[in-house]
Amino acid sequence: MKKKFFLVIIAVFFNCKGLWANQADDFNYNKQQFQDEFADLSRLEQSVFDNHFITFSEMKSQKLIADEFSNLNLSNHLMIEPALGIPGFWWGCILGPIGIIAVYVISDKDQVETKKALTGCIVSGVAEIAFVVIYYVWLLSYMNTGI
Repeated sequence: MKKKFFLVIIAVFFNCKGLWANQADDFNYNKQQFQDEFADLSRLEQSVFDNHFITFSEMKSQKLIADEFSNLNLSNHLMIEPALGIPGFWWGCILGPIGIIAVYVISDKDQVETKKALTGCIVSGVAEIAFVVIYYVWLLSYMNTGI
């Protein structure tokens, strides 16, 4: 009994040893380096506030923006989240036309996610038709063998 208890204690010790990390550099950061990297973004944000929430394209046209920001295309950098955290493809693949409508409504008429849902619906429909055709071909071949 003592031997089993000792082995359990040793196993627990070695499994929990990783919790006592001494040199965890993953959670340390240089505050000045962090602020330097976001300084340009802070200046852009401040200029938006100063100009009464002017849009980026208006700032470009009025030459109110610094040269380093003039070549930005912010539409490529925006992170568009899928509807309820589920990609549009799976909405369309699992729910079909109802999934397409749901993505269209939930994602505020986002065309990219709606196209993904349409693609999922088409893939699901093609796969379903393929399985039905294969099933009936197999069924007909089974019936013709006379077994």
